[in-house]
Amino acid sequence: MAEFAKDKIAKDFKIGNTRVRIATDFCDTITPEEVQKILERIAGTAKQHFIAAMKKEDSQNL
Repeated sequence: MAEFAKDKIAKDFKIGNTRVRIATDFCDTITPEEVQKILERIAGTAKQHFIAAMKKEDSQNL
C-alpha cells in the first residue's frame, strides 16, 4: 500500500472493505497547462462515451 504524508491526505474513507485515500501530492506540482490537458483528455473520453450511448439508444429506437 502506498504511503502518504498525513498533511497530503485530502479525503480518507472506506467503500466496503476498501480504504480510499485521496492525496494532494500530485496537485502540488502540476501546472495550469497540465491541468488543461488533463481536463481536455477527460472531456474527450466523456464525449466518446456520450456519443456511443446516444448511438446505442438511437439504434434501439429503430
